[in-house]
Amino acid sequence: MQIRVALFAHLSRFQPDGEAGREPRVFELPEGTTVGAVIESLGLPDEPRVLFVNGRHAEEGTVLSEGDRLAIFPPVAGG
Repeated sequence: MQIRVALFAHLSRFQPDGEAGREPRVFELPEGTTVGAVIESLGLPDEPRVLFVNGRHAEEGTVLSEGDRLAIFPPVAGG
């Protein structure tokens, strides 16, 4: 299956093509792949993050489907 993955802020440096930027990259993954498996495959640091699949909050155990868009953000704080 194909999904699109977008990494934001300092996480964008973990894009598999070595190019920074938040533009989504297309990934070819086996059916049943979870968000957590994608995070692991990218080698993202073990730190808090905010996850969205198709614009909706998701957890690492969320199973991805063909055509999904996964967005991964570091936590955002402000005042």
